[in-house]
Amino acid sequence: MDIFAHALWTNLAYYKKYRENLKDRLWAVFFGIMPDIISFTPATVYAFFHFGKNKLIQLASSGQWAFVWARESYSYTHSLISFIVVVAIVMAIRKGKFYWPLLGWMFHIVIDIFTHPDFYSTPFLHPLSGFKNHYGISWADSHFMFINYGLLIMFYIFIFYFKRQRR
Repeated sequence: MDIFAHALWTNLAYYKKYRENLKDRLWAVFFGIMPDIISFTPATVYAFFHFGKNKLIQLASSGQWAFVWARESYSYTHSLISFIVVVAIVMAIRKGKFYWPLLGWMFHIVIDIFTHPDFYSTPFLHPLSGFKNHYGISWADSHFMFINYGLLIMFYIFIFYFKRQRR
């Protein structure tokens, strides 16, 4: 799924729990987009400055460090195993207390498992297994995008309409 939809869905998922606590909700949104930021920011910046010279597909399959980073880091940032390790570390630091905004990261991974059937299939069990789900619908499919953003608009209108009604 695209980074904007990840941010919007994560915000919706955390809205009720952190309605009054904007800081934790924004942390959840950050963790909800963090896997893509870590993996794709260097490649996006590189492509921005070199896009006129090459087509994006040529750049993506090149040996340029930014695209190698994207391919390699994606396996770790989109892994439930990496997520569990980080949660265990954070819980150890916080003396057993779970940090709920971290679930934004897991939410991102779960969404990508079903919306990346072909391009950047999600290696959600990396490094224990190379299994990837190749069934699902691509987030870039125009029908999916229409439904996805249509639902987002509908949910946000619903939330803000009822929020206004309570006042």
